[in-house]
Amino acid sequence: MFVLITVAVAYDVDMTRHDDRFDIVTLVVRAREGDIDAFEALVDRYETKLLRFCLRTLGDRHDAEDVVQDTLVQAWKSLNALSEPAAFGTWIYRLASNKCTDLLRRRMARPSDVQDPDDMSIHADGRVSVEKSVEARTALQHFSAVLQTLSSEQRVTWVLHQMEGLSYAEVAKTLGISEGSVRGRIHRARTAIMEGMEGWT
Repeated sequence: MFVLITVAVAYDVDMTRHDDRFDIVTLVVRAREGDIDAFEALVDRYETKLLRFCLRTLGDRHDAEDVVQDTLVQAWKSLNALSEPAAFGTWIYRLASNKCTDLLRRRMARPSDVQDPDDMSIHADGRVSVEKSVEARTALQHFSAVLQTLSSEQRVTWVLHQMEGLSYAEVAKTLGISEGSVRGRIHRARTAIMEGMEGWT
């Protein structure tokens, strides 16, 4: 669990982390005022989603966990810079996306091993699922290798849309680009993946 060492501001209302009465806007506003419980509630809602996204994008659990922690720290420090509290989800995904993109660019400067395909398939609770089929595992290994041939921008965009289920508009808002750019990246990524996976489908 993400922990921040600071002094929490006391409120006369007892807020539990999983109380649905407190929506995202309320949590963000209270977190801005120094309420650690409010920020922990935001972490509870997004940490697993961010880890899943980073794992699928980076293919390395250690790197993914580091990126998530860095993202949460930055979110806490920069919370006052968020102009629209209701956009917290999009905003924190953008922070994570930028960090993933930066890391992928750094990787391109050095040889890298093919990622563990088990890291590409995780459950909502973050546990890794193990492929029992040798053929399926081999296909996953090949697929992960194909993903690594994509540019960092294409890979992040493709994972957000195809694996995280975000719409073109949501991806565009998350990455701060136009829908046309999103469609272009997805098209190029899909073409590269189809060519790379030829013979496996």
